[in-house]
Amino acid sequence: MLFRSWGNIIKDFFGKGVFPHYTSFFLELPFRKLILSPKQLANRLHLKKDYHVLEIGPGPGYFSVEVAKRLSQGHLDLLDIQKEMLEKAKRKIVKLGLTNVTFTQGDATNLPYNDSTFDVVFLVAVLGEIPKPSLCISEIHRVLKPHGILSITEQPGDPDFLPMPRVKKLAEKHGFRVIEQYGKGKNYTLNFIKTPNYS
Repeated sequence: MLFRSWGNIIKDFFGKGVFPHYTSFFLELPFRKLILSPKQLANRLHLKKDYHVLEIGPGPGYFSVEVAKRLSQGHLDLLDIQKEMLEKAKRKIVKLGLTNVTFTQGDATNLPYNDSTFDVVFLVAVLGEIPKPSLCISEIHRVLKPHGILSITEQPGDPDFLPMPRVKKLAEKHGFRVIEQYGKGKNYTLNFIKTPNYS
């Protein structure tokens, strides 16, 4: 009931679509850890220390810090359509002395990266905000390395929540195969592997 009410509050104030940067404090509230903590999310990504990772829609960097800490010999790219969100994430990351993070303002349906760049791409409560999620998934397939991992997390209270069957269908349509599932219902993570024979 709490999550449904929280989602209605967000929807009433902000509607659907991109979460406004001026309300980013909502994304930093301590109760988020009860749904999914940064450490839990990072564990689900199965990161290696030399991985090159892309987070799409990091907001103020709630999950980004923990991921960056685990990439001691790797790199984390943060891509967000809102410059202001990136600035908030950057302040947090710079304050912690992390130097392995790049900040890019850009469109998730036209990723500004070369083919086969990343080992892992992840999104948390973001895919439903993107007007053309199918195009986003296609672009992620392009920038992932062969057998790279796409991780999509959806959470309760998100007015742009996408149900698991729809996410599976979208990913499979664009050359991904599901390999792991955490959670269920309105609080889940799906991990997909990039299949090599898709074009």
